[in-house]
Amino acid sequence: MSSQTSHYYQRQPDRGWGILEHGSIALFTVIVICIVGALVWSLSGKKSVAVETSNIQTVVTNAQQLKQTQGGYNFTSGTTMTGTLIQQGGAPKAGWTIQGTASSGTATMWNSYGGQVVMAPVASNGFNNGFSVTTQKVPQADCISIATQLGSGGAFSAININSTDYSDGLVSAEDAGKACTADTGMTGNNTLVFTHNG
Repeated sequence: MSSQTSHYYQRQPDRGWGILEHGSIALFTVIVICIVGALVWSLSGKKSVAVETSNIQTVVTNAQQLKQTQGGYNFTSGTTMTGTLIQQGGAPKAGWTIQGTASSGTATMWNSYGGQVVMAPVASNGFNNGFSVTTQKVPQADCISIATQLGSGGAFSAININSTDYSDGLVSAEDAGKACTADTGMTGNNTLVFTHNG
């Protein structure tokens, strides 16, 4: 057998997968990771809206226990009212953080976005018969959802979004979409104020 013939029958070395196959698998993997990441991000956004909405409703319910028959919500500032609410165990248990010693009466509340939450007495005709809940650093999408959900049930006498006042406490998705501003990177820029009388 000639050397040419024996060379012909030699087995070619296995060079493995080509770059095209590796590139296709890598691209497919990236696409799957992106889709899963988007779903997780979407679900976490919905969860944060549910937590924020529930927590605002919780502090409103708990704050009503602070009302005194003669003096209404007899607090000198939002700092003292918020601190007293925390001191009496009225802060939500999940999603929000308390900074400071809860028993001191001077602790503060912070929402899941890193914005401060303040309860403050609201005066009407010289009588503190209501209070407000201010929550800050809310992202635009969540701002629209929270304002729409809490602004549809008539639970609040007024809602304020970034200084746009809805004095009847009713906010539509269109209203919220106009009033809630865009985020700066991952940080929300919206401040919501919910006023409750009674």
